[in-house]
Amino acid sequence: MKTKLKEIIDQLYTVFGKYSIEVAKLRDYSCPCCVTDNEIKVITKKPIKELSAEDLGHFIRSAISTFGSIEDYKHFLPRILELMTLESSSDIIDDFTCFEKLNYAEWETWPENEIQIIENFFTELWNTIINGKNSTEFMIGECFSLIKMYGPIEPALKKWKESKTEISSLYIVNGILNGFAFRAESKNEKIISKWLYSKPVLDKIEKVYFNQEDKETANRIAIAHTILENKYPITFAF
Repeated sequence: MKTKLKEIIDQLYTVFGKYSIEVAKLRDYSCPCCVTDNEIKVITKKPIKELSAEDLGHFIRSAISTFGSIEDYKHFLPRILELMTLESSSDIIDDFTCFEKLNYAEWETWPENEIQIIENFFTELWNTIINGKNSTEFMIGECFSLIKMYGPIEPALKKWKESKTEISSLYIVNGILNGFAFRAESKNEKIISKWLYSKPVLDKIEKVYFNQEDKETANRIAIAHTILENKYPITFAF
């Protein structure tokens, strides 16, 4: 049985399937000094679903600016997003958020069905991570960086509040105590901060406190709860 995330990935391939690759055109739209013929050969000769993060690494970092056009980027986008769902996705997520090719390509001006399926993907990826039994704090942080850049933030916070996994609460606790690793731009900082100070989040943290057997962890949870309850300042990455 397919998961909802897998169904959305299949839809990505359908929506963006109209964008084909022409080797000569890709060469013309790529910097002759920065992009080798062999790199072009690697990403055009393999079936798209067999391309690895290593195969697409240079393209992800340089797409549109020095490697191909927006149409070329759209062609490879389903596979790039699919690679994010794999366990070894850390590097590709780092590159994706660092180089922000979606924003560079002004994706919010694309056809409505393309915008919608991209938002659906990030929303469901977040839902999968925040409720995953094997998810880690690192995975939650990486995925939240994506959702706040490319997905609707308030529905994501609602999913976070509803998550019953312990790790979804401990990520908040450690973020309160150590500072959150993600940036909270002005447009999102007030929304995120207000959510963190809200009673449902306090209740969420309180619940994990009462279910906690490790005394040191329980103490950290109690301190984080006190910080939020008193609305002390929260630190985000600069």
